[in-house]
Amino acid sequence: MAYEYVKVILYAYPHLAALAEASGVAARNRALLSFRPHRDALEEMECVVQELAVRSRLLRLRAAADAFVAGCSEEERFLLEYRYFRRRKKLCEGRLPLPWSERTYYRRQSALLKRAACSLASYGWTREEYDAAFSGYSPFVRLLRAICDGRESAVTARREACGLAFAPAQNSCCSRGGFLPRSKMTATATAATQASTMTAICTAPGDSPCAAGGVSSTAEVSCR
Repeated sequence: MAYEYVKVILYAYPHLAALAEASGVAARNRALLSFRPHRDALEEMECVVQELAVRSRLLRLRAAADAFVAGCSEEERFLLEYRYFRRRKKLCEGRLPLPWSERTYYRRQSALLKRAACSLASYGWTREEYDAAFSGYSPFVRLLRAICDGRESAVTARREACGLAFAPAQNSCCSRGGFLPRSKMTATATAATQASTMTAICTAPGDSPCAAGGVSSTAEVSCR
């Protein structure tokens, strides 16, 4: 729960410059149209100042995020692109398959998120500073709500089916030393088939050695 704000920053990273520019344009438009009698001049100028403050904070946040990304290795930058940035051109430059198992991939993503939090904090962007700066900024509020509601996958662009591949020899192994597929549905079906096979061996119909209490050494081994 402590790193959701870091995820917001990373998801928003490719758009921070555009968001800052939008705030600058909004401030300029408000200043140019301040003669309209919607509200008094003081209120209008307060809105202009708020827009300019948001622009300044976004640019400062972008500089801190730029510094973090610049310090990442090539593999780490690919992990950031795949999980958060989703810039198609950058993704196409990545080298696939990855030389790790799926479990290692998630471990590395977790470690990278923690390192991003430390790097941002070193530039002043702690959780408290983030809340003070952006708790009312609607694009970030919506993004944070989606993450907290478990809709994180809806934040990024739809992934290509071949967008990521893991080294096949790195899949986690079962207790007998073989390899189970990574797909949950396939793994469940495989386990059920294995259990059914073992049950059939030990409960063969008719006068099989197991059913009749035979003493065949082969049957004994199978039943055990």
